Amino acid sequence: MLRIALVNVPFASWDRPSFALSQLAGLLQREFGEHVVVDVHYLNQDVATELGALTYEAISLTHDHVDTGLGDWLFRSIAFPGAPDNIDEYFSRYYKGGRWAEFRDRIRRYRDTLPSFLSGLVDRYRLPDADIVGFSSMFAQHVSSMALAQLVKDRNPGTITLLGGANCEAPMGAVIAERVPQIDYVFSGPALETFPDFVRCVLEDKLEAADALPGIVSRRNCDQPQYRKAVGRNRDIDEVLRPEYDDFLSALDEHPELARTGNATPTLYFETSRGCWWGERSHCTFCGLNGQSMSYRSMRADLAIEQFNWLFEFAPRFTSLSCTDNILPRSYAKDVFPQLTPPAGVSIFYEVKLPVSRRDLTCLAQGGVTVVQPGIEALATSTLKLMGKGTTSFQNLQFLKTCLDLGIDPQWNLLIGFPNEDPATLEQYEKDIPKLVHLRPPYDVFMVRFDRFSPYYVKREALGLDLHPMDYYPLIYPFPPEALADLAYFFADHSLGTYMLNALEWHDRLRARVAAWRGAWPEGAGSPELRLLGSARDGWRILDSRWGPAKVESIDQETCRLLRRLGSPARPDQLVDDFGGQAALDRMVTWLDERQMLFEESGRLLSLVLTEGEDVEAETADETATDIARPLLPVLNTTVGVSRGGA
Repeated sequence: MLRIALVNVPFASWDRPSFALSQLAGLLQREFGEHVVVDVHYLNQDVATELGALTYEAISLTHDHVDTGLGDWLFRSIAFPGAPDNIDEYFSRYYKGGRWAEFRDRIRRYRDTLPSFLSGLVDRYRLPDADIVGFSSMFAQHVSSMALAQLVKDRNPGTITLLGGANCEAPMGAVIAERVPQIDYVFSGPALETFPDFVRCVLEDKLEAADALPGIVSRRNCDQPQYRKAVGRNRDIDEVLRPEYDDFLSALDEHPELARTGNATPTLYFETSRGCWWGERSHCTFCGLNGQSMSYRSMRADLAIEQFNWLFEFAPRFTSLSCTDNILPRSYAKDVFPQLTPPAGVSIFYEVKLPVSRRDLTCLAQGGVTVVQPGIEALATSTLKLMGKGTTSFQNLQFLKTCLDLGIDPQWNLLIGFPNEDPATLEQYEKDIPKLVHLRPPYDVFMVRFDRFSPYYVKREALGLDLHPMDYYPLIYPFPPEALADLAYFFADHSLGTYMLNALEWHDRLRARVAAWRGAWPEGAGSPELRLLGSARDGWRILDSRWGPAKVESIDQETCRLLRRLGSPARPDQLVDDFGGQAALDRMVTWLDERQMLFEESGRLLSLVLTEGEDVEAETADETATDIARPLLPVLNTTVGVSRGGA
């Protein structure tokens, strides 16, 4: 019998299972039965308990820490025991000044105790006794995986150590195979085929055959292009692989203080599609989430319904469900969600592609989808074209209005600093944001970042981008520059371009605007409103509480009709004949504009007033302006907001 230990390491979110490891555990038990024993160990929860839930959540999720590489750097001395200590160099680059003094001291103390603490966890979970120890690495899980593998090897050199996950896709995984001796095999790309094949090699005592499997990289084959560049095959999306969540549930029971003291809500993952149907047609210029696997495939509707009904059985303990999909399957609003009856309180998260009709959003909401990541990213059509989004600012605002009406929480970020971005856009944001405070605010304002596999990275030379790994990489990995160039996922442009200078000039001012916007949405309190009230019989009124105590202003029937018409964008000259001539139209438009109830772009107007049950005709997606324009000057750097992605 083969004992396999799969380890979820920091800084994976403590409140969520590892979908990749849970899937693999279920798959191995199904395929090998009594020949294997598979356990998933949630060492990330032990570390979160030791650090404190709030500190752990901050390091794993907030940009103060994600953009410094702290989650990986903490484990450097254990993962690379021969590398010199660089704590002074690290803190001279990050966390400088009095603001961070207490945090620096706390991190120093924790770092000093980390080797003994991790050693205790290795012994507690008997990892050296396993035949195979596997780690999954996504975002800041890379160096902690290497550190734990080192501790396992110190105790039992015969244990086979594996590393896979998004951080290992070619060519990144080959660098690990070359330069991290405590990792025996690296899995590049999907492992749902290659990992069972590998286990079969071990069970049949033919381990040398694993070096011939495309998608598996080792020190023996990493110099051969056919293995160095390969990714593993995936299984059919309709081959439902039910994840094994028992170990996650047990881990939560063993760490009850996390749910009691943290801000996060325990959540279960699920999968209904892979790849991105929009990316197949127009790859968003900054997105690198799908790696080399953009090809889209979605789960059959009946299988998705069956999966949701299984997930609903976890209620009431788990009412938060989150997809790993990069995009909502287009047919699900019609074929899946109307068939669901979620238990009370269940909230489903999906990433969606705009535009989405009100009818479809209503179906999603009734089926339990109450949180979405809509990929808004900008409120300027010119910038959305630079991204290859195929949407307009009007569609984004229409979506935010509809979400508010239906009780859906849209989670989004405002990104700036795109190559060739019009600086006037940033100035317009500062003017427009105050009038939008009745809509759901973005999480924050971020500079766009250059990710491996994104069109910005792939076409960097044609775009004049001088991309180098983010500057925390050499502080974490004792590797030469050429190896870091293959290992890194996040890059910065070392050319100081006009567009980046513009973005840097506006960044703090826009962050202040967004902070005020978020401040107008306090937890548990009423949010600002801009809403049409009344009826034709009783008269029409506009309630406006965006900037203080609520004001109610009466309007006539024609102004009410104009507001409803401007639920879809229009140029004033298109409306003259329908609204009593130029003078009458001008009077109404001026009245609304003076009260900041209209959004204007390129001569077109959109009403910002919510009207009950507003049924607007969404614009057709702009699918023509999707090529990346060559920037006049390249961009400097750097970060995007929190994103969710599949394992």
